[in-house]
Amino acid sequence: MKERKRRLELYAFYDHTGIERHLEEMAADGWLLERVENNIWHYRRTQPCCLRFSVVYYPGASELDPEPSEKQRTFYDFCEYAGWHLAAASAQLQIFYNEDPDPLPIATDPALELEAVHRSAKRGFLPASGVMLAVSLLLASMLVSSLLTDPIGLFSSASNLFTGFVWLLLLVYCASELEGYLAWYVRAKKAAARGEFLETSSRIWLAKLVLALVFLGFLYWLISWVSVGPLWRRGIGIAISAYMLGLFFLAGSVKSFFRRRKASPGLNRTLTLLVLFAVSFAFMALLTSAAVQTARNTGSQGAGGQAEELPLTAADLMEVPSDGYLYQTRESRSPLLEQLELSQTPEFVAEDAQAYPALEYRITLVKAPFLYAMCKNQLLKERDESGDDRVPEGYKRVYEERDPEIWSADEAYELTAQDTGAVNRYLLCYPDRIVEIWFSWELTEEQMRTAGERLAG
Repeated sequence: MKERKRRLELYAFYDHTGIERHLEEMAADGWLLERVENNIWHYRRTQPCCLRFSVVYYPGASELDPEPSEKQRTFYDFCEYAGWHLAAASAQLQIFYNEDPDPLPIATDPALELEAVHRSAKRGFLPASGVMLAVSLLLASMLVSSLLTDPIGLFSSASNLFTGFVWLLLLVYCASELEGYLAWYVRAKKAAARGEFLETSSRIWLAKLVLALVFLGFLYWLISWVSVGPLWRRGIGIAISAYMLGLFFLAGSVKSFFRRRKASPGLNRTLTLLVLFAVSFAFMALLTSAAVQTARNTGSQGAGGQAEELPLTAADLMEVPSDGYLYQTRESRSPLLEQLELSQTPEFVAEDAQAYPALEYRITLVKAPFLYAMCKNQLLKERDESGDDRVPEGYKRVYEERDPEIWSADEAYELTAQDTGAVNRYLLCYPDRIVEIWFSWELTEEQMRTAGERLAG
């Protein structure tokens, strides 16, 4: 039978009522708290019993303290004399239990207890939550900016969707935590003036919901990352994920190690940062070296893909040499959008350039119909300079409508320079996709029809 277990507990710093109720339920099930390390709480098996718990806040304590101060030890002795045994302590959070079913409370003055809670919150909880709220608000605003300026880049990338989703969740969570604390503090202050203690209303359900959504989002991102692209990219995705997760646990382990070695708070903080910096530097150096070596190996192979990987090549439109080409593909996708970037370019500068025509194109597959108009507008505005006052009239490049039937499309546009004419770049709109394509030569009508038939499918 397992004698010890660890649990991830997500109670808010100030939620003493929720913490006490939870620990009493755990004791009734035969598990007694013995150590708290950040959000990982350690329990040991005991006989199921009815215990009373009390959460006390000690503003002068720190998570980096190698041992309790003399004042803390005096406080612990006082509590022990009153029947309250120390279960665990983490920074300002001190948790006691009592075997008496109706013990005398540790705190007897609501005003003093509230002041201790608030001073403790100002040392850690409030500054950290404020910084995270500011950061998440900034990054969430960048997400909104991407939505307005580059919706294709946002919705076609599993990574962009995941990170944007996480920052929005973090923004909601931090705002809720701060609002919950401040609302409770205002009410508790009024209750303290009447000589009453005010219980906290737990919002742990929100923390659990946010954590579950982040985990599901991370799982989707990881699956998407490792399922698209070459094997080396999948390896990098797994390595980065393991590094980010490992760094979180490493920070707590290093702090605990130096605390057990009786290092002072300042020395502990400095050594922990140095260890994390060294590990991060070593990881990034290793990752960069692996990426450079992979790029060299890929480059030495002389090609980025095969002609069969492209839905349209120059060979589908005219006679071209069977070798001497680079075929390159790049893909990004999400459940809402997918974008393929494809190209066929000569490996070298040929003596007869006409013999090596090139083409480059992007296919935007719109899986969510409500995004179609947004994607179309973005692609039109990316190269159309008709509304750009920085480019003088007569020198602008503008998209002009063309006959879509030739391309088997719903709409067709050709980019034209006002001073030099057509530039052989087209934007083609099909029911479920938008294709932007460039040719190094001027197409015939027959070539347009053939290209349109292949791109439409």
